[in-house]
Amino acid sequence: MQKLDDVKIHKFIQDGKIPIRVAFVKSNGMPGVVSLWYIVNDCKIYCAVQKTAKIVSHFEKNSICGFEIAADKPPYKGIRGEGTVKILNETGAYVLDLLMDKYLGEKESALSKFLKNNSKTEIAIEITPQAVFDYDYSKRMKGIS
Repeated sequence: MQKLDDVKIHKFIQDGKIPIRVAFVKSNGMPGVVSLWYIVNDCKIYCAVQKTAKIVSHFEKNSICGFEIAADKPPYKGIRGEGTVKILNETGAYVLDLLMDKYLGEKESALSKFLKNNSKTEIAIEITPQAVFDYDYSKRMKGIS
């Protein structure tokens, strides 16, 4: 089993602006998946969502999750894992600011204005990975792009 601070994994997840896919268990027992912006700090993954987002109520009932950070274009490579989620009510706006810096940069846009105007109702999701696995199919997909 690997950890988020392994050099290869750390470089992959810090360099990209791709979202994380987070899997959760819905109240009816069925799986659900959402794509979210993320940052990594101290081997934990942080996302920000509105307090009223359905995923919040699902994680309040069941804190286990699966996740994947991977590009959509071949050759396929990325990381997958499983972990537990903690809802952080007080740090949502702070995490959102960090996410906006990562994904939007300094440029002001309609999206950045919208997010800033709604930041007071953001909460943070903290994922503590329990298991992390990387994969890279570059060799077997050679010539495919």
